[in-house]
Amino acid sequence: AIVSVATLVCISVGIPLGILMSKYDRVQAAIVPVLDIMQTIPSFVYLIPAVMLLGIGKVPGLLAVCVYALPPIVRLTNLGMRLVDKEVMEAADSFGSSYYQRLFKVQIPLSLPNIFAGVNQTIMMALSMVVIASMIGVKGLGSPVLQAVSNQYLAQGIFYGSGIVALAIIFDRVSQSYGKRIQKHREAGHGV
Repeated sequence: AIVSVATLVCISVGIPLGILMSKYDRVQAAIVPVLDIMQTIPSFVYLIPAVMLLGIGKVPGLLAVCVYALPPIVRLTNLGMRLVDKEVMEAADSFGSSYYQRLFKVQIPLSLPNIFAGVNQTIMMALSMVVIASMIGVKGLGSPVLQAVSNQYLAQGIFYGSGIVALAIIFDRVSQSYGKRIQKHREAGHGV
């Protein structure tokens, strides 16, 4: 549940932020250093301000997971939007497309592979952070792993760790197949 909610929050914040970054260079110049800091700080460090501000529980854990998992979706959305061919955008302009038509019918569909790669990376980072968030009392997948590590139960740690890896592989395959299906649907709809 925490991975799902964190992924939805990251998508709803990250995709608009990536679109904004691709549109304005000043916004990109301001946000890229923040993303660099977010990606270089060790994951354990995210727990400190979350616990200091909100205490121990699910909400600070969710906040830490969201902050940790946000950079890939923002970066890859920005990259995908910037990689859209300028000639395609000029063609859309020449046909009299409005800003929103260009954005929703040209730019976003053409940058979907990069956006879905960002969603995929966000899911993987959220899964990895959920295990670490169990240190501040977030119940879920990370609790049995933390218990196994603290009690040095090798077999239990391998068992629950394998479960998390299996879940990561399932999320990865589902998100990739969904992205490919949307891409095929769009290509079939446009006769490409």
